[in-house]
Amino acid sequence: MARYEQQRVLTAQMAAVVGVDAGKFAHAVVVQRPDGSRAPPVMVPTTRAGFEAGLVTLQQLTGQAPAPRVLIAIEFAGYYGFTFAHFLRAHGYPVVSVLPAHTKRFKDVVHGQPLKSDPKDAQTVAELATQGFYVAFPFLAPPYARLRYLVSGRERLSLQRRSLINRVRSLLQVVWPEYEQIFLHLTKRTPFALLAAFPGPQAFLAASRSRVMTVLRTASRGHHGDDTYTRLRTAAEQTLGLPGAQATLALELELLLAQYRLYEQQIDRLEAAMVEALRPLPEALCLQSIPLVAPVTAAVFLGSIGDPRAYHSAHEILRVAGLSLVTRQSGRLKGRTRVSKRGRPVLRQHAYMFAVRSIRVGGLFRAEYERLLAHGKATTKKKAVVAVSRSGLKLLWSIARDQRLFTPDPPERRRTLVPA
Repeated sequence: MARYEQQRVLTAQMAAVVGVDAGKFAHAVVVQRPDGSRAPPVMVPTTRAGFEAGLVTLQQLTGQAPAPRVLIAIEFAGYYGFTFAHFLRAHGYPVVSVLPAHTKRFKDVVHGQPLKSDPKDAQTVAELATQGFYVAFPFLAPPYARLRYLVSGRERLSLQRRSLINRVRSLLQVVWPEYEQIFLHLTKRTPFALLAAFPGPQAFLAASRSRVMTVLRTASRGHHGDDTYTRLRTAAEQTLGLPGAQATLALELELLLAQYRLYEQQIDRLEAAMVEALRPLPEALCLQSIPLVAPVTAAVFLGSIGDPRAYHSAHEILRVAGLSLVTRQSGRLKGRTRVSKRGRPVLRQHAYMFAVRSIRVGGLFRAEYERLLAHGKATTKKKAVVAVSRSGLKLLWSIARDQRLFTPDPPERRRTLVPA
């Protein structure tokens, strides 16, 4: 809904607008009436009794107005406010979200300084919502909500795993700096298996050749052999690693690798749960009929957007992913068009990787990728991949929305429905 339409709905239908600044232990609530007057701020504790008492106070401050005519606008801070939003929605109140970036800029403009207090923030939220500056809050059905939580949990573990890998790289610069020159891709199975068995050059030199070769050949499935062993032994004998750091940091390296294995197991468990959560959703089978769309990609897509039929166009999906195009222009200055990146990073990342898989020779979007480069519509390969990412998201949404199996022909000419 456009902002002017939101304003029209507020003016014509809403008896009051309620601004909520969500907090960990209490929510600040301010009621603003159509004439611009505001009731004194109220603090609602984040307990069942607090919510019940807050509901009674809210009804009193709004003059016992019917719940559908009272708009609840919440500025969310992480997960704070989610339970309050669902509680109010269960009692019939429409709930929307005011973005923190908007409240920050609004305070700078109106007050001349970024004032910070919970009642003041709630007042700002109410004022912005009255002017139509809000977005819909995605109340997900339980199957989509479960996917959303699983996707978020997997992403948090992935970030922690990435941070751990960076710590391993830092330790290697002190313990065994030559190691990464032999194994350029440290996260592969073989280099991690060797480090777990021999955490440092001293441990490597102390081990017998037969033991090292067993670990090397088993982890690499026969791809590494005598040549790799010779290079590793030479690097261990001539290492620039600090002698005093070998024992202590090698122990820390061993512990980090154990944590890495734990992260891998936990991510595998979450991915298995994501696959299981996909089963009751009719869109899952449709999405996985698209070439190179794995269950994890389908789970990330549905967990990020929720019900595909809740969106009116593919442009809304691109905005959710942060793949919408923006241009900075002022006077004679016209900046380059770029993606906004204001959306869900996980969805954007998986859309990009889906595009990378799909532009290979014989891939689904190979022809489009070559056409973008040949006609100069994308000056670099990366820009072409981003353009393909947008096309891929549009395809995923149309398939999920229509609940149809993928077919190379357009759906109006050949429509294959999911069997009942």
